[in-house]
Amino acid sequence: MKTGRILVALLRFSGVWKHLIVARWLTCSGSVPGRELRDQYEVLCLGLTGAGKSTALATLVGEPWDALEPTTGFNIKTLPVNDTVLNIKELGGSVRPFWQEYFGDAHGVLFVLDAAASESSLQESRQTLAEVLPQLKGRPCVVLATHADLSGCATQTQVEQLLEGLMHGRKSAVLSCSRGQRQEVLKALEMLTGYMTASIK
Repeated sequence: MKTGRILVALLRFSGVWKHLIVARWLTCSGSVPGRELRDQYEVLCLGLTGAGKSTALATLVGEPWDALEPTTGFNIKTLPVNDTVLNIKELGGSVRPFWQEYFGDAHGVLFVLDAAASESSLQESRQTLAEVLPQLKGRPCVVLATHADLSGCATQTQVEQLLEGLMHGRKSAVLSCSRGQRQEVLKALEMLTGYMTASIK
């Protein structure tokens, strides 16, 4: 069966299963109609417990996000972004001592920060990122500031100021994200994909 017909058949599934099945098929087949998915990248999704990692990724693949529990251990999402496939490994904030076990294979980092958190929590996020980045030398990092729809949250500019001096010349960006807004999460991953592609070429 031709590639296009296979994809059309898969798209007949609805909701969550459609995203999961199509993403898995794309990973295995390495192609989509009219172009080839040549590269796969390993992305680490890090952040404190409750920062919004699971919510952001669930929103991205069309899963319900309003009753999620914090991730214990890790959670994996595989999906196509532009001409690549991203294997996104979300590591729970509760297993921070073991994060470093997964650093070796990572091509890039999506660090999730709760922009509506208390000042002490924001400082803890900064300290956590400061500890992680030296162990991921040269890998690009996009910071996703979640809960941008809540009153009193830190603005994107304020988050950039909070993290000033941490990136040390690596490819990086800070983007704000409201709950349930898939395009904002996708934009962050598209930006990270561009950084990873440029770094490896």
